[in-house]
Amino acid sequence: MSNIQKNSRRVRIFLQFLFVIIPVSVIYYWFTVDTAYDFISSSGIFELSLDMNNLTQQPLSTSTRLFAGAASLLVSAITLYGLTVLIHLFRNYEKSEIFSQDNARCYQKLGYCLFYWVFGSMIYGGLLSVILSFNNPPGERIFMLGFAGMDLLTIILGFIVVIISWVMKEGHKIADENSRTI
Repeated sequence: MSNIQKNSRRVRIFLQFLFVIIPVSVIYYWFTVDTAYDFISSSGIFELSLDMNNLTQQPLSTSTRLFAGAASLLVSAITLYGLTVLIHLFRNYEKSEIFSQDNARCYQKLGYCLFYWVFGSMIYGGLLSVILSFNNPPGERIFMLGFAGMDLLTIILGFIVVIISWVMKEGHKIADENSRTI
């Protein structure tokens, strides 16, 4: 087995591990945040971009935790979709399918996934601000939408990945045409 195949297998296994760990971590986080069992945020493994203390004045209720967990799982679905595409891509690399039409489609899906990520994170920030501040008294509820410099960088990276996928598709077409000519 070549180095590409061995390393692709290792990366694929790691990505499959992440595919399982991410939703479990999200659920665990929202059930244990601000409790004695909260080792994820107390150790700095995972932190929200929103400061919960600025959004809510009361301890998180069970319904707030459930809604926040559901919202977090929805935005995590974008990450899981990206992981699914990457797992498929590295499975192709394991089979020594490097420059294929299928891999070009994978790169295109990954580029679009970056766009989905930015859009989803904007909606998630607004949704989470409403969920966390919903138990505040009227007039102190918060709705926040945000767009950071990192989001712009992610959009630019998405465009670059989509362009690379187009180049790979065209390269595959040219290679296919050349293989059929005598």
